[in-house]
Order: sequence, then structure tokens, then C-alpha cells
Amino acid sequence: MNLRMIRTGALLLSCASGVAHAASTTTYTYDALGRLTNASTTGTVNNGAQMSTTYDRADNRTTYQVTGSANKVVVVPLNGLTVIPMPDN
Repeated sequence: MNLRMIRTGALLLSCASGVAHAASTTTYTYDALGRLTNASTTGTVNNGAQMSTTYDRADNRTTYQVTGSANKVVVVPLNGLTVIPMPDN
């Protein structure tokens, strides 16, 4: 085995041990038809973020509202809903 490979592996292992991990809990609420109506997040990531969704009689989403989140996002109706984070300027 090459000494250079051993050094690189040791460096990667020492860097990996210092990675910070975020902890959060998201609670989901569904209506009688099994549709997602509310979600709330607590913890270190997006703490206090609340999401609510309403539907019309044909099961189409009529509103999707996010409050309490410091992060800016765009929600696109791809594969259900796709959330795209927006960078800060």
C-alpha cells in the first residue's frame, strides 16, 4: 500500500469526525382523507417553522403557507411539492 494513500485516508477520517449534525423534529398532521394539512418543525434547523395546506373539493391544493422560517424557499409542484432553498444575497 502506498504511504500517500494511508495519509489521505487518515486525513479524511480525522475530518469526518468533526462534522456537526443538526437535530430537528417535524410533526405532520393529516386530514380524514390522508392529505397533509400541517407540519411543524422544532429543534436546531428551521425551529418554529409551520406549514399549512388547504384543498378544494376536487383534492387540488389551494394554498400552501409557510410561516416562522428564516430560510427563503420556492415551492414548485413537481413530484408533489419540491422545496428549493434560495440563497441569501
